[in-house]
Amino acid sequence: MFYDLNIALPEAAGRPNASLSSQDWTRVLQTVEKARELGYSVVALNQAISGKLTADHLKIWKTMPEVPNVQLSWSVHTGKRTLTNGLTGVVKRGQIRVLRRVTAAISEADHGHSVAGTATAGEYDVVAVRPLTEKILQAASGGSWSGIDLISLDMGARWGFFAKHKTVGQALAQGFSFEVAYQAALADPATRQQWVSNTAAMVRVTRGRGLVWTSGALRAFDLRSPYDVANLGDAVQLNADLAKRAVGANARAVLVHAFTRTGTLRAVVAASKEAVEEQGSGAGKRQIPVAAAETPNKRAKAAV
Repeated sequence: MFYDLNIALPEAAGRPNASLSSQDWTRVLQTVEKARELGYSVVALNQAISGKLTADHLKIWKTMPEVPNVQLSWSVHTGKRTLTNGLTGVVKRGQIRVLRRVTAAISEADHGHSVAGTATAGEYDVVAVRPLTEKILQAASGGSWSGIDLISLDMGARWGFFAKHKTVGQALAQGFSFEVAYQAALADPATRQQWVSNTAAMVRVTRGRGLVWTSGALRAFDLRSPYDVANLGDAVQLNADLAKRAVGANARAVLVHAFTRTGTLRAVVAASKEAVEEQGSGAGKRQIPVAAAETPNKRAKAAV
């Protein structure tokens, strides 16, 4: 399966108590439909916020209309999560699974604690941080905020600091992944050149491990097929196999990590009744949640 864990909501969605117009939601849903047509099975709608995450940021999700052939991970009536251990399950043919993601741009360490295992953060399927300083990148990579799944850097801008081998290695050891959104690669020449420089640097320090390609698309026009996205690896010296994993297995690993964040407590796996029932009197086998069975995360290993 292919994944795009960053279909961007409009900037206004990042404000507490925000709401989107029907036109805004129509544009978002058109992008989701385009992703389905291009072959993506799972996408995440990304709510980008600045600073602390609060419960008021969740209210916007109750304003999204219901649509056919789309499996939402939350109820549009209550705004609460309804999809838990099914994050990584198989999606039915012709359908697409839509998850919720929040990305907090952080410049102060105190703000990071709002996404570190809070009840509000637990309502999101993917929790990401965008460090705005080297100090914040080091804190995120070192595990100061264990409730995150993804570290996102603005690949089209100058960072003002370097992503060092030691810092990135700590993040990978914690089970965190690094996002490479390709939206900037489709922008003006200067931004595109900066994207190539930043992405090539991330490829070097990660050796291609833990990288996740995403679109950051605001419109359907901004999306590219999974194979076109993987081909971007040629521009940054990322081999074909690792580039394909960045839109497949690596993205799935983010959801596996997210499962251990929201679906486990003190190394106990939360599983639905259906996931552990006997498959039949003759089979004699039981099913366990696929996320818990395959996760590389130490907590999930202990759980199973």
